[in-house]
Amino acid sequence: MCRRALFLKMKNKKLRMALFVHIIIVILEMMVVNYMFAVNGMELFKYYTDNSNLLCLITSAIFVIFMLPAVSKGRTSGFVSTYMMQHYKGSVTIPEWLTIIRYVTTCCLGLTCIVVLLVLGPKDGYVHQLLSGMHPLDHLGVPLASTLSFLFLENERPLPKNAPYVSLGLTIIYAIVIILLNAMGIVDGPYFFLRIREQSLLLTFIWTVVLLGGDFLLSVVVMKVYNSLVKVRKGNRK
Repeated sequence: MCRRALFLKMKNKKLRMALFVHIIIVILEMMVVNYMFAVNGMELFKYYTDNSNLLCLITSAIFVIFMLPAVSKGRTSGFVSTYMMQHYKGSVTIPEWLTIIRYVTTCCLGLTCIVVLLVLGPKDGYVHQLLSGMHPLDHLGVPLASTLSFLFLENERPLPKNAPYVSLGLTIIYAIVIILLNAMGIVDGPYFFLRIREQSLLLTFIWTVVLLGGDFLLSVVVMKVYNSLVKVRKGNRK
């Protein structure tokens, strides 16, 4: 019984830490999105990085809204609404649907970071890709914070085996839309490997396979690491 009580105490502490991280992420992402909109206007939606960070802002805000009353139930001090705490009927557990969208968000941000490090950085320079504008946050800082929180603070339950396909599906939708817009001349790029009117069909196919394959591989790795940490966590509970 004492061991279970200790486990629940540690679980609540981890969720509080995750909540704190997501509050920070929301603040950082508001800065990032505001900057991106000021620079790109509505064209921010053509950038995978901007879409990923906007998704992260929404997801982290949802996490805060749903988990704030959950982890603060029974406490009437601080900035938490007393009404929300006293009337919250849910359990102190991250909902499954929230775990899925957090997983997808983490994978999207991870793909952004990897493409910057392996593709855009060598071409455009790491100083520009990692240090200019808001890039320290949207290319590196936020993806890292999101990944660490998801893996080590939010490991409530194992992800389903089809989770990587959900993450890949979102990237495929982006790829189809942006490639079609490039083909019609409505959008230019925004990345060199998407300028299909300036490169051969074969090169476009190769880039598509490499990036989508990399996205799927990343999604599988994130799922396996997450599920292994969930298994360790459950083992410590016994």
